[in-house]
Amino acid sequence: NRNRVEDYADKFGVPFFAGQKPWGEKVDVIMPCATQNEVNIDDAKKMVENGLKYYIEVSNMPTTNEAVAYLKANGVIVAPSKAVNAGGVAVSGLEMSQNSMRYSWSSEEVDAKLKDIMKNIYEASVSAAKEYGMEGDLVAGANIAGFLKVAEAMKAQGIAY
Repeated sequence: NRNRVEDYADKFGVPFFAGQKPWGEKVDVIMPCATQNEVNIDDAKKMVENGLKYYIEVSNMPTTNEAVAYLKANGVIVAPSKAVNAGGVAVSGLEMSQNSMRYSWSSEEVDAKLKDIMKNIYEASVSAAKEYGMEGDLVAGANIAGFLKVAEAMKAQGIAY
């Protein structure tokens, strides 16, 4: 709902540009969280020109492949949606575990478990990228780490050798 952004701008006295994408603003961090492929190469070029440092994909695949490649090639740290969104999946899993075992975790306990899970995902992504010659590439690292985890599970189930 675009009106929510406008309401926020009014409340806090920040600029709002109706009908425009926000990607041309000078910021350190951008977190697109709306739709797939909403950020294209032209948007990525604006971001780099404005000195973007961190690009965190909060929605599912909000960025075209061309834009991701451009951001990475220009030194922007890209946190891929598959790793970022694992937090929501993890909390759903924690809720199911809690319900099936009749546990009652406090929000602080759930938050601590989530932080540990996300730290492990980050470390696995960094490690996989480094091991496969792509050090610093969190996108490649998340892809590799995810593939290896699925392959290990398939082998454990006797589905693959």
